[in-house]
Amino acid sequence: MASTFEQAFEAVQSLARDFDANKAHYLSTSYQESSVRKDFIDKFLIALGWDVNHDSQKNPFEQEVIVEKGVNIHGSQRRADYAFYISPNFRDVRFYVEAKKPHGDIATKDNYFQTLRYGWNAQTPVAILTDFEQFQILDCRYKPDIDAALNHCLEKFHYSDYHDREKFSFIFHLVSRDAVANGSLEKFADALPKKRGKAIQRGSPKGIDDAFLEELDGYRDTLARAFKNNNTQLDGDTLTEITQRTIDRLVFIRFLEDKLIHPENLIANFGIKGTAWQDFVSTSRRLDGIYNGIVFKEHRILDAKSFEVDDADFADICKKLAHTNSPYDFNSIPIHILGSIYERFLGKVIVTTDKRARVEEKPEVRKAGGVYYTPQHIVNFIVENTIGKLIDGKTPNQIAELRFADIACGSGSFLLGVYDFLLDYHRKWFNANPDKANKAGCILRDDGVWHLSLKQRRQILLNNIYGVDIDHQAVEVAQLSLYLKLLEEETTASARQHQLEFHETLLPSLNKNIVCGNSLIGTDIATGQLFAADEERKLNPMDYEQRFPEIIQRGGFDVIVGNPPYVRQESLSNIKGYLESHYQSFDGVADLYAYFMEKSLGLLRNGGLFSYIVSSSFLRATYGEPLRRHLKSVGTVLQMVDFGGLAVFASAKDTYVCIPLLEKGVTNSPPRIQICKIPSLKITNLTPFISEKSFTVPPDRFSTAAWSLKSDSETAVFEKVMKAGVPLGDFVQRRFFRGVTTGFNDAFVIDAVTKERLISKDKRSAELIKPVLGGEDIRRYVVEPKEQWLIFPRRGVRIKDYPAILEHLSQWKAELTPKKTGKEKLGRKPGRYEWYEIQDDVSYYEIFDAPKIIFPDICKAPRFCIDRDGNYLANTAYCLGSDSLYLLGLLNSRLFWFAIGNISIPFGIRAGEYRYRLIYQYMEQVPIRVIDAKNPADKTRHDKIVSLVEQNLTAQKQAASAKSDKDTEFYGNKCAAIDHQIDALIYELYGLTPDEIKIVEGTAA
Repeated sequence: MASTFEQAFEAVQSLARDFDANKAHYLSTSYQESSVRKDFIDKFLIALGWDVNHDSQKNPFEQEVIVEKGVNIHGSQRRADYAFYISPNFRDVRFYVEAKKPHGDIATKDNYFQTLRYGWNAQTPVAILTDFEQFQILDCRYKPDIDAALNHCLEKFHYSDYHDREKFSFIFHLVSRDAVANGSLEKFADALPKKRGKAIQRGSPKGIDDAFLEELDGYRDTLARAFKNNNTQLDGDTLTEITQRTIDRLVFIRFLEDKLIHPENLIANFGIKGTAWQDFVSTSRRLDGIYNGIVFKEHRILDAKSFEVDDADFADICKKLAHTNSPYDFNSIPIHILGSIYERFLGKVIVTTDKRARVEEKPEVRKAGGVYYTPQHIVNFIVENTIGKLIDGKTPNQIAELRFADIACGSGSFLLGVYDFLLDYHRKWFNANPDKANKAGCILRDDGVWHLSLKQRRQILLNNIYGVDIDHQAVEVAQLSLYLKLLEEETTASARQHQLEFHETLLPSLNKNIVCGNSLIGTDIATGQLFAADEERKLNPMDYEQRFPEIIQRGGFDVIVGNPPYVRQESLSNIKGYLESHYQSFDGVADLYAYFMEKSLGLLRNGGLFSYIVSSSFLRATYGEPLRRHLKSVGTVLQMVDFGGLAVFASAKDTYVCIPLLEKGVTNSPPRIQICKIPSLKITNLTPFISEKSFTVPPDRFSTAAWSLKSDSETAVFEKVMKAGVPLGDFVQRRFFRGVTTGFNDAFVIDAVTKERLISKDKRSAELIKPVLGGEDIRRYVVEPKEQWLIFPRRGVRIKDYPAILEHLSQWKAELTPKKTGKEKLGRKPGRYEWYEIQDDVSYYEIFDAPKIIFPDICKAPRFCIDRDGNYLANTAYCLGSDSLYLLGLLNSRLFWFAIGNISIPFGIRAGEYRYRLIYQYMEQVPIRVIDAKNPADKTRHDKIVSLVEQNLTAQKQAASAKSDKDTEFYGNKCAAIDHQIDALIYELYGLTPDEIKIVEGTAA
């Protein structure tokens, strides 16, 4: 293989000379694709550094180039000629090369469409189409459309261009092995301009997941209406089920076609023998006899002869999905991508009226803020970190005794990850132990590699994989995904051979492995008849001993993994009584995932492993204390991977997660806990990063009060800082107040024009109109008001005594509704508005009118300011009943941010920095160094800090009002210099060493 540009350039020029010398022969009709691949294309790719012939990469499971033999089924080629990977990731294709024979022009719509499909379905940015004479780079970022396919060529080269150093350099630095390993394709794609106007009218810029989801949504809408129009008695649940089943069958059939498992094209021919629907039903019945499984299982409504369908609508769907027209290549789409599509698809259901059907988002999905589908690299990591550790070194017979589960499996992403990992492990084991392979039933194929037989893959699935979900449609899709993975390596011949040899259908029943039920609620909920029959049906209680008797009798599962539902406690009101009586981790405001964590550990056998991706708020939040206590009482924490403020879930920007790893059982001498903090979502290969960047902490760091993820050195500094001061809550004598939370709406918030109008009508109105600031208006040492005011009645004030304000509020009568909160309420009576306030000894106006330190509720850096102008605050801001400049300087210091970062919970990342919530329960703990008036050094530092804060208040105002760039830069630098001096004095007050200061500032090595 060539290793340098010069070697590659020389080798490819030689090939071009050879081609040119016998050009007439190579361009003739007799010169076939197989020949040009052997004579030129293989050698071209080898010159670019790719091990096409596997001269170095002997391991069949770790080869960067997969070469397909030309396979043509019914006039349609189904697999790209070359697929390229980069070690150690042999899961994700980096790009494809599609080869053609040199006769004729390769730039045809069919050739382009075929090549684009390969790349787009595998989510590669580009693909190559070549016959050696021509080398064309195609843009695979857009949904393929055969009529627009020719618009997607990015670069074209003729074999004569291989002599041009600059042109060949472009090819080399884009698709040579080392260039691809260094991200050349991604960089190239990022630099491409986005298509506009007519260029994308027939080519959507959506990825495969978004595009196929949109298409499935369209199929569901069409089918729901078509089914309901002719079968008006169908309710929403039944429509959801049969629509889902119809789509699942169509997707499964396309999979069988594109994987070359089934010997004929089916969907394209629906409607030839009868109507499209009749052909679909009869084909489903025939396939059920071959494949079995839930997909083709006879449905009493769907497959009934009396079931009527608008055939035109169904035929149109079949036409769009048929391989002849569809941009989707189910041989190239990774099965986990199908799972992610389905996970979002399942977030909606069909609801009906007497005559109509419509699709709506599920209430629980709406409340949770979306579907939290786990990124594949996280699924892989959790599986490798649990199942991988448990089976390492074990034989297939030993693994057959283990049981792995996801008890909130959804569409089956984790189950699919587990199954994929097990299949890969078994393949490698048998190829490392070939003497055992034949006896175990493995198949030695032409590539010289031992492959698992369908029977072996079936047995692994039945032995090892278990799942539960409350949603019947999710269970169906989870089974579908596992079936697709089971059949992934099959061919028409091997599938037929299995049937002849074992006289059984290809797919096993998974009804005892993947079940529908409520993982948290047992059948004992029926005791006492706490719920009506329809409500109990929705809860779908389940008894594990009944559904998994053998597993429970053996002590439980060996590993449980997953991503449990994130459902806020407000949605759990109807089952709180049950949860409280059945779960040690119960707390009135706990999220549903807390109970899944407890349940999972309870279902493990001793020594079993448990790992979820869950909200990290349980590590510190008060509601997580019972959960933390319980987890420590029944398990041993081995590892914690923290994603801080990174938004791992695309649909949930404010949900921040961690991955705990626990072992069932408590030991007297627990090991130190491995901790790793992930700084960027770009880090997708987690295992080596964690191995290199993790640190360990003693188990006592995970106390009941909170679980600390700080290193030993950081912990030591934090403890020193905490001991050096008194809690802020004590320092300000609990004078900590939130802005107005009484439900004021637009009627009470007014602008400058309205303010002047009201005062001009009645000067006394000014008594009730107050300037108001939100958290976004408060900056560091300065405010940036929005010219906004608040109508704020004091205690005992009657609105009717202020006619101008009464008239203004009357215009808002429809929007003013009674609203109650914990401490105050806003009431309305016809023609009269009154403010009722219940506060502990202090009225709001007394707080806001007085000097105070104000700050936002969420920020990514200290933003504290003195307010002496009587500003009132909205509910996005807080204040302290103090105007101490010394306290202001300390709160704006780096030391404060270090302390709050170790106390509060990250609320997200903006501009690369964590945001933290500055609510009372966190702020009151911040340690404030009390000045000893008798200590001259203390007094000197205090006075110096106060002086510097006064200077900073002036400089910040000057910076805010600067007109020129020169002044902005000057005052900005001046403020930074003053901040640095204040920080240095505060470090001295807290007695920090230079090394400790580096830890506080995050600059420690």
